[in-house]
Amino acid sequence: MVYYIRFLKCPKLDVKTGLTRALVTITTDLGDAFYPGDLTLHAMLVTDYREEPITEWRTVQWIKGMRSVSIEIGALRNCDSKLRRLLLNTQRTQAADTVLEKHIPEIFSARSGTFSMDRPLAGDKIERRYKTGEDDERSVYEETGESIARHVWDAGIALVAFLSNVTRQPFPKAPLAMILTRTTHGPKVLELGSGCGIVGLEIARLCPTSDVLLTDLPEAMAIMEYNVSEVKVSSTTGKITTAILDWNDALPAMIRQTQYNLVIVSDCTYNSDNIPALVKTLAAVVNKSPAALVVVSMKVRHDSEAIFFELMAEAGFVTVEDYAISLPDQQRGHIGQELDAVNVFVFRKD
Repeated sequence: MVYYIRFLKCPKLDVKTGLTRALVTITTDLGDAFYPGDLTLHAMLVTDYREEPITEWRTVQWIKGMRSVSIEIGALRNCDSKLRRLLLNTQRTQAADTVLEKHIPEIFSARSGTFSMDRPLAGDKIERRYKTGEDDERSVYEETGESIARHVWDAGIALVAFLSNVTRQPFPKAPLAMILTRTTHGPKVLELGSGCGIVGLEIARLCPTSDVLLTDLPEAMAIMEYNVSEVKVSSTTGKITTAILDWNDALPAMIRQTQYNLVIVSDCTYNSDNIPALVKTLAAVVNKSPAALVVVSMKVRHDSEAIFFELMAEAGFVTVEDYAISLPDQQRGHIGQELDAVNVFVFRKD
């Protein structure tokens, strides 16, 4: 089980006392469960400059059974005009969370939006910093609050780790690896239900010559487009674009007219009512791009999600690759119970 530190409200600096206050929770991606044990949280005031030391630091206790915890940290002086962020972590460190296929963090840290004496209310974006090995840190932004559509999800995190590992293969043989490791004329990639865009943006970083189109419903576009504007890709030959796509509607012309190599779907089957429309959309895309691979990352939460595989088979899709990525759970691990997993399936039209 993966848990995420979340700000329920934007942190606020009291300019009279110099104290910064926030209300946070530690919850699952769906927000349907809270961290079930005792935990020491480290609250830190930091700048955006990694070489600068932590300004203020204190610990806060999360006690089993809690649904939220209040943070109070300070004190900043009136003459201090630097922008600060409130960083919450399970360790006293500014380091990014390391996301590996064999090691998904159990608890993800969070940085608030910036604030200062001149602008005491923090911005409404939460920053999550991560890295997939010894490479550069990445950032993905979420919205403050509890809207699940505008947060990162377990299957997205696991797929990022998986894809990063795939692109490191020196002699790729599997169909997905061969597409992702192209050195010229990178793949054309369509992501459905992109949300914050963490997976599509990771592909753009891993394959700098790729063209990536992120899609979702209108309510997710603001945070998705913000993340696209913040991403730094090391190539000018590829491009990242966004578009609204409702699976109940016909495909837009820009999608019908493009030959895609990859179609990405991450954590989009949790609501089984949407599965028929999802499969219909996948079939429509692949009818126009018959050589495309469909990569589906899913954490099965309900038995009703089995309909996805039935409908995919009826639509003529066959599984060509299948992987499982274990998720951490200290409590289950201690008593020997089976861990939750994210499954990654690669489909091709038969």
